[in-house]
Amino acid sequence: MIRILLVDDQRLVRRCVSARLNAVNDFEVVAEAASGEEAREALRQHAADIILMDLNMPGIGGLEATRRLLALDPGLRVIGLSMYVSGPFPRQFLRLGGAGYVSKNADTGELVTAIRKVHAGECFISADVARNIAVSGVLGSRRNGIDALSRREVQVLQQIANGLSPEEIAAQLSLSVKTVAHHRRLLLRKLEAHNDVQLATIARDQGIADSDTLGAY
Repeated sequence: MIRILLVDDQRLVRRCVSARLNAVNDFEVVAEAASGEEAREALRQHAADIILMDLNMPGIGGLEATRRLLALDPGLRVIGLSMYVSGPFPRQFLRLGGAGYVSKNADTGELVTAIRKVHAGECFISADVARNIAVSGVLGSRRNGIDALSRREVQVLQQIANGLSPEEIAAQLSLSVKTVAHHRRLLLRKLEAHNDVQLATIARDQGIADSDTLGAY
């Protein structure tokens, strides 16, 4: 039996994915979590072979949650789930030690294949994601600085796009306000932006934030 922990902030998505996976004979969704913080607690109570991690969640987010979980147990097998198949998320996630990356547009068959391969010790990346990673590697980051951003810069950019103030970002990411300001300056320079509105727009266009986050501005 392959035991699965499903992490996604949307309850309806969790219900749907759980139902599909539990219908597979040798799969069992042993626990669900609505955030990275809940995922850590769930792992204390339930043994899981595979973690399906939504990368676009509020709070610490899927990337940071993955980093923290793998720091605690490098043997965990984490598959990233995201609606974004381009931009920095796939590279960042795989660099952190993610074992697979599947688009949320994938059908059940592809997700099942991903789980089986990752459980067997292999790596699985959706074809469209792999193609975009390859293209990005060929083109480099001259068109924009997105691929050059560090993990922490991506997190700060997400929170800026969510309309959070420096103080709120600092509290959310456990950083000092001074450090947040430093990352913001780097973001403005790397992305050739002049203000937070432009940063939020870039985040949306590059698949780092949802389009409705611009409503904060």
